Amino acid sequence: MPEDVISPERLTEYVADWRAGGGEVDAGNRVVRNVALTGLESRNGYRYRESALREALPLYADKPVFLDHAPNAARPHDRSTRDLVGSVVEPRFEEGRVRADVRVLDTEAGRTFLELVRVNGPAVGMSHVVLAERSADGEHVERLRDVVCVDAVVFPATTSSLRESLDESDPATLVETLRRELHELRVERDELAERVERLEASERLAERTRQVDELIASSDLPTYATDDRFRGRLLEVGPERR
Repeated sequence: MPEDVISPERLTEYVADWRAGGGEVDAGNRVVRNVALTGLESRNGYRYRESALREALPLYADKPVFLDHAPNAARPHDRSTRDLVGSVVEPRFEEGRVRADVRVLDTEAGRTFLELVRVNGPAVGMSHVVLAERSADGEHVERLRDVVCVDAVVFPATTSSLRESLDESDPATLVETLRRELHELRVERDELAERVERLEASERLAERTRQVDELIASSDLPTYATDDRFRGRLLEVGPERR
């Protein structure tokens, strides 16, 4: 792996305006056309390379679409067939976004999805979970290794948007909504914590590398004695053992 790329990590992204410029329903064929799945700008503070999204298009093809995220954010593959909406077809890159059609099954989740599209509620959006490689500075997604899942979710926008749309006259709905919001915030918190941990690890490695380079440069050792294996062993041990 190139030195300027962080090891693959799981990222969750949301697209609140997923119907912008599309989202048409072909009821006869049970297809929602031109759905935005992700874009170049991330709400988590980094940007996707256009090349990364273009190269990832085959990863989206035929990917199943579910209603809501997996119950356990740490196990995104554990999904129930009851939540299966359909599948992604004909993914393409248009106007800075990955767009695709969603072929919808005649299931309860599929019918719910079609109804959500029909009423065009502002609190519904699309989300994807991907395995991605980011640049060492954490600002750019350089490559998508895998698309784990694509989900239709409720309240993908900001917390303020969520609270503005709550119906406080229905306590049961309010509790369920707040639980959903709490789950989403916890997922985002955990992802940000992982990001911080990876960045700190990258900084520690960069500092150790600098120290090893300085040590070797001052050692007068012959070049053949300071190969990659030797450097790797120096990186693994503490300063005194070096």
